[in-house]
Amino acid sequence: MKRLGNISLEKIWEDDDFFEVKIIIESEFVRAWQNCYFGAVSLSELSSFIADYCNGSGNTDYYESGPKQGKYAPSFSIRLKNDNTGHVTIETDLEIEDTEDRTHRCVCNLYTELGLLERFSKRIPKLIQAEIGFAVSLLDD
Repeated sequence: MKRLGNISLEKIWEDDDFFEVKIIIESEFVRAWQNCYFGAVSLSELSSFIADYCNGSGNTDYYESGPKQGKYAPSFSIRLKNDNTGHVTIETDLEIEDTEDRTHRCVCNLYTELGLLERFSKRIPKLIQAEIGFAVSLLDD
């Protein structure tokens, strides 16, 4: 197994059921971050997508937080690939918000274990009720 990567989600702003979340990805080769916006429903959908993938009931291996083109807020996506031995490759695609045309992105693979990914999915909904500054991470204990 390659060195484990990490994804962290930190709540940095909220207004009713709308949140700004700082997404940090860390692989063996890169550390990048971006702020994205989520509603309570979309955070729950991300959690469910990961949980469904882990338990084999998902109908897709791809999640996208929002449109990657046009005049929208920054977005990110993940694609999950299980090697059937408990190891998962997470291809992350994180927008780097330094151009108006939204063409700069950081795309890299993170490596994790199925159990860590499943526990991460269960922690994501905690962001909805948590205070500003609360974070969840793939590598949390």
